[in-house]
Amino acid sequence: MKRAYLFVNIVAAMILLVCSFVFAAEQQVDVNVQPNNIKIDALYNGTSLTVMGNIPAESDVIARFIGTPSDLHMKEKGKVFGLLWMNLDSLTFKNVPNVCIVCTPKDMTDPVSPGNSELERLQLAGLKNDVKVESAAGVPLKDDGNNVEELLKLKKQEGLYRDLKQEIFYGPVSNGMKAFKTEIPIPSRLSPGKYTVEVAAVDNGEILGRAVESVNVELVGFPAFLSHLAFGSGAIYGVLATIIAILGGLAIGMVFQSKGAH
Repeated sequence: MKRAYLFVNIVAAMILLVCSFVFAAEQQVDVNVQPNNIKIDALYNGTSLTVMGNIPAESDVIARFIGTPSDLHMKEKGKVFGLLWMNLDSLTFKNVPNVCIVCTPKDMTDPVSPGNSELERLQLAGLKNDVKVESAAGVPLKDDGNNVEELLKLKKQEGLYRDLKQEIFYGPVSNGMKAFKTEIPIPSRLSPGKYTVEVAAVDNGEILGRAVESVNVELVGFPAFLSHLAFGSGAIYGVLATIIAILGGLAIGMVFQSKGAH
């Protein structure tokens, strides 16, 4: 009986020891993001987030701004009979974040060590392992590497996926920790919803700790009014859109008529 009691105590002590190590590792990094609420009004043309916090003294920072993964439906284009470009098939990309901005220090030449999957997932290249492709029938494609590569290329061209070498400012070392501060540029093409800023402390290609902060994006003012009409009052939205199109056409016609008169 005493042996069983002693065994239980040893196991409990080991569990507490492991949990304390995990907790300590999680507490190595803290982060604060300002602003943590982005308002998209009629004049919104992109913004930037100030990311600051504390990390272990010997480490560098990798920061990532990423949206909630969702499904993306697209058409696959290809040549028919080797002549005409046409839509060939419908594809569904699974687990695609609408935005992914990765910021690494300018002097960090190769932050990813070979085989380090956790660190690779912070990079844009890590999305290749997360994004899956299905056919119109919902069948996963075995060889989807080219499709995912083209998707990443498209997102980069749109400015929604970026891999940046960013200036990161560090403070003096105190009690084995140092403060950091950097900026993450946010694109103008941003949808309302929940986003995440992830910060990882990295040393010699290994993650020492990480922290996460949520960022909320919402429509305000005229964009919010239009969104409410479009999804809540479709008929009114359609009538207003038609009236605006007619007035715009009349205005352009009057401009050209006045120029022709001279």
